[in-house]
Amino acid sequence: MNNIQELSLIKKLGFIIVLTGVFFNGFAQNDTLIPEKIQHKPVISPWYTTTFIDNQTTAVTAEGRLEMVIQHRFTAIDNGITDLFGFYGASNIRLGLNYGITDNFMVGFGSEKDKKMQEFLAKYNILEQSKDNAVPVSVAVFANTCINAREKEYWGTGYKFTDRLSYFSQVIVSRKWTNNFATMLGIGYAHVNKVDSYRVVTEDSVSETIAYYPKYYNDAMGIAISARYKITGAFSLISEFEKPFAIGKTGNNSETTAQIEAKPDFAFGFEITTMSHSFQLFASSYRGIVPQNNLIMNNYDFTDKSGIMLGFNVLVKF
Repeated sequence: MNNIQELSLIKKLGFIIVLTGVFFNGFAQNDTLIPEKIQHKPVISPWYTTTFIDNQTTAVTAEGRLEMVIQHRFTAIDNGITDLFGFYGASNIRLGLNYGITDNFMVGFGSEKDKKMQEFLAKYNILEQSKDNAVPVSVAVFANTCINAREKEYWGTGYKFTDRLSYFSQVIVSRKWTNNFATMLGIGYAHVNKVDSYRVVTEDSVSETIAYYPKYYNDAMGIAISARYKITGAFSLISEFEKPFAIGKTGNNSETTAQIEAKPDFAFGFEITTMSHSFQLFASSYRGIVPQNNLIMNNYDFTDKSGIMLGFNVLVKF
């Protein structure tokens, strides 16, 4: 091989070596950059919709999107097959719409049949759990204001419009532990301006006195724990427990006027999801759908058949 051919071969080998070095150097740089790009990407949310059985999730309706919410609670199952486990009994229904202002903030409105509750709500997603666990949980805050639209006569003497108002706020924390299992914790506060009352009449030889005593507490807190376990891509087992805690106990010792503390809720069932729909079917001891009514006035006991109701939620994204 002459000198010219050797020189040409050396140049070609040098060019290949340089090109190979550049390629692997660039690959190495890109490999170090990939974690930087994905390290704070959020996990795929385990909560397909904003509502989970009787509570909210950390999910928010996407910007510019609508979510229709249909919630239905049958009557108690204690009559068995006579009324098809509550199917033929009186039901409670709520219809609602949620709209995403941004990807982190939504507003909504709903109307509930029982007590004619008109609900105005908002939810903001503060944190989203990240894939690299730098952000270990998702956090959202939820709040509503409700107007009880029952007839004026219901409110008795001294009626004011503010008697109709009630409020609820909640901090929601969730974590996706595996691709199949997720849990959620909600800490909420509820206030009802005017609750139902006992009417007590006392008489003597001269006059008659009428007094009213509140039947429920005006304020309560609640701790809710929810869990979802995915069996297949579309089918999941779901459950929830919520314990109310009354605030402002007066120590009233009269059995006829004692205030009632709300009973806890236990629910379990399943969820079927698609890209645009979620269908949740469950048994629950909450008949109410608006949260402040449940935390303050739930009388149903899940340890008894008369306190267990079948229900379902249908949520549709547009």
